[in-house]
Amino acid sequence: MREESWLKQYWRPAIAWQYFAVCIFDFIVFPLCDFAINYYTKSDINWDPITLKDGGFYHLAMAAIIGVAAWTRGKEKIERLAFGEEIVERTTTTQTPKE
Repeated sequence: MREESWLKQYWRPAIAWQYFAVCIFDFIVFPLCDFAINYYTKSDINWDPITLKDGGFYHLAMAAIIGVAAWTRGKEKIERLAFGEEIVERTTTTQTPKE
């Protein structure tokens, strides 16, 4: 089996982490910073999440990218299992006490 390049192998988790970071900053960090700034400066400007503008198209696009990526990755794994390129280790979910 030929090894994948690091870019091809890790782009899915990188996209997922990027989306996670964007959501954390857009919905938690920036609103808290905005609250602190408004509290100390007595201003009345509220944070408007950037990713929800234009009908939340960013979230729809990311859901499509991550969803299709997960689906194709699952399909790739099933194909590898069918051709015997990947070995599945069977484990038990119950623990037996050692005597």
